[in-house]
Order: sequence, then structure tokens, then C-alpha cells
Amino acid sequence: MKFKQLAAAAALIAGALVAAPASAVAVSSFTGAPGTTVDDYSGAGLVSFDLGMASAHPATRITFTVDSGDVGGLLDFNAVIANFFGGGINVFAMSLLNASFATIGTVNDSFGGSAPSAAGGGNFAAVHFGQPNTFEFELGDPRGYGGIDWAIDITGLAAGDTFTMALDVPEPGSLPLLLAGLLGIGAVARRRSRGQ
Repeated sequence: MKFKQLAAAAALIAGALVAAPASAVAVSSFTGAPGTTVDDYSGAGLVSFDLGMASAHPATRITFTVDSGDVGGLLDFNAVIANFFGGGINVFAMSLLNASFATIGTVNDSFGGSAPSAAGGGNFAAVHFGQPNTFEFELGDPRGYGGIDWAIDITGLAAGDTFTMALDVPEPGSLPLLLAGLLGIGAVARRRSRGQ
């Protein structure tokens, strides 16, 4: 008799564990050009999404809500960015509000058209393409092909707080300012690494 009660109790506990929602950061809203889509694949300790860009402008803004399981640390970050508008992307800029980039990971041109590079730190990062990207690229390792995920620092945020990522294709006239800002970030990072 006790065995049946014990088995029933174990089944109830197992059912409750399976039914309990996972604690994970999640997309709570986004804005962008009409027709732009964001598919959220985030999970515990991970910010992950597919962005289908219908136009280069306006910038896409994605807001994430922090859950209790992700409070106080770093989140891995990866994404697939699809260029549905067909215009070439020379630079893809990202900025964070209420969070920062802790690690800049890999960037992969999905169709091998260019050799992209990424730079940045703090609240800003940018991807530069050797040839304009007209199809799709990956940030980090969203498909498990061996890339290195980026990292986002959400230290100081509590459960229920939000952070926002703005994703933009800068106008050609603003590129010199963007490059100057990236060079400044690189110089500051080099000085910090030398202890000066």
C-alpha cells in the first residue's frame, strides 16, 4: 500500500517538474519596418532569434524580458539575420540599452560571399562585410556549426526587467562616424588590457 502511495507522489512531482515553465529571457516586443519578422529561440542563459529584415530602415528594436533563471550574469547570444530587401549590407550595427556586449563572437556569411568581421564592446558592436551581404548571415553559432556565441552582460537587472537591442543598417554617410567610434572603442580596450 505504501509503495502505491509513494509511486503516486513521485508521479505527481515528476509531472509538476515537467509542467513548470523554464526560466529564460524572452522577446517581449519588437518594432521595425513593415513585414520584418522576429522568431524567438531564446532559452535559459541564451538570447537567440531569427530576424527577417523587410527593409534596411527603420532600425529593428527587440525588447527582452529577463526571467529569474537568468538574473545576474552573462547570456549567450546568437542569431540568424536574413536580408529580404535585397540591398547590400556593408555594415550591420547593434546597440544595447540596459545591457552590454561582454564578448564579440564569430560572424558567418551563410552563403560565403564575403569575409565578415565584428568589433565593438560595451553597448555597441558592428559587423563589417568585405563584399555587401545580400542574403543572410549568422552571429555566433545558431546552427551548431562550430562558431563562437557572443555574450551579453545583464548584471544589475532583476526578474521582470527588460533590455533592448537595436539592429540597424547605417546610411553610407554615417559610416565614417561609425568607423571612428569603433576605432575609439578599440583604443580604449587596448589601453585597458595594458593596464594604462
